[in-house]
Amino acid sequence: MKLITKTIAMSALLVAFAGPASAMVSSSLSHDVRSAAGANSNINVIVDGDKVTLTGYAEDLYAVAKAEAAAKNAGADLIVNNIFRTN
Repeated sequence: MKLITKTIAMSALLVAFAGPASAMVSSSLSHDVRSAAGANSNINVIVDGDKVTLTGYAEDLYAVAKAEAAAKNAGADLIVNNIFRTN
């Protein structure tokens, strides 16, 4: 009985810490992608496991490529790039 109680307690701890950790990764990734795209861009980043979806707009094709490269460098396995260019 004690082993089951300890197992349940450890499982609850792992679940509790999984949310904030993934939020920190998402926050850091968003910052890296926005920084790479430049000040004249407005990019939203949605992280779902190893999938990253980029939406919004960027100044030019170079900024779009930099944003995508930042997501790739952060470890995204699949990148859905829905960024529009303004120029």
